[in-house]
Amino acid sequence: MENISLKHYTNAELLAGLQILVSQERTLSLKVISFLREIRFRSLHLEMGYPSLFTFCVVELKYSEAAAYYRLNTLDIVDELPEIKQAIETGELSMTTLSMVQSACKAKKRKTKIKVSAEDKKSLLEKVKGKSKKQTEAILHQHFPELQTAAKPETEKKLSDDLIGIFFNADPELMKKFNEIKDLTAHQNPSPSYQELFHIMSDFMLDRIDPIRKAQRITRRQERKKEEMKGEKTDLEKTPGHEDSLLQPAEVQHQVQNPLETQRRHCSVQIERAVWVRAQSRCEHVDVKTGHRCDETRRLQLDHVTPYAISQDSSEKNIELVCSAHNLYRATQWFGSEFMKQKMGSTPVSSPGI
Repeated sequence: MENISLKHYTNAELLAGLQILVSQERTLSLKVISFLREIRFRSLHLEMGYPSLFTFCVVELKYSEAAAYYRLNTLDIVDELPEIKQAIETGELSMTTLSMVQSACKAKKRKTKIKVSAEDKKSLLEKVKGKSKKQTEAILHQHFPELQTAAKPETEKKLSDDLIGIFFNADPELMKKFNEIKDLTAHQNPSPSYQELFHIMSDFMLDRIDPIRKAQRITRRQERKKEEMKGEKTDLEKTPGHEDSLLQPAEVQHQVQNPLETQRRHCSVQIERAVWVRAQSRCEHVDVKTGHRCDETRRLQLDHVTPYAISQDSSEKNIELVCSAHNLYRATQWFGSEFMKQKMGSTPVSSPGI
């Protein structure tokens, strides 16, 4: 950072210079929003291996999560109401205020399934112009009474390197389930702590849904069977024509190629498990230019590297595990945005500028 000496400035010059810099900062913020819009339109963040524009802002641009959140909320609301740009440039509306309004409107849609209209949002922005964060909160509380709740919001707080404090609201039905699990596992632990209880529930659930754990369980079972068969020689082994009768299902499948296998769009359970293990439950999309791999571990889907419609190939080498964003991105690269918009039932959008 350049060291600038301001000692020779008069008070008037110092204040005037600061006003100019603040004005330039607001203009520059709008330019940043414009660049982010174009990056989203071109899906550059997906090409670079980021599952969302938010992750791109935090990891690639080094914004804090709050700063990225404010900018993307501002991007959304400016897209809908481009006329508010002037209020941003003059300082009547800040990114913090805009983000608060946009978040409240999103929350109402999630809770009531009713979208806040552009006119209603515009009227709300007029009310919060020039208002502080606290004043804006009061206006939003009055405008959206259905969003108010006496319950404390869910929080996570790091207590030490080994402990994280978690607070959430449990309704009576959930507490009933907790107590039932305590009763059913009392023979193992008569009085488990909530941490122990969550470990029990998490392990049970992961054993059921985690493809990697399933694959490990199958491998262990097959190894046990092989151990049991060691040293066991039967007459069947010596009988001509029955050499394959003691092979395990996986070994038989390896030796005998199913002629219909290459005609199946959906891969086999064995291939699916192998892909999950290879990917280690993480999106496999990689930016070919930088080698950056997507870090997303949620909403993962099996994807044909070369689309099945083109390759008719559902073998392991043509299957990758990708997040939903990169699955859609890849399909768009193959078939075009217009085709995908029609297939998904959405209307084409242009790339507006700020």
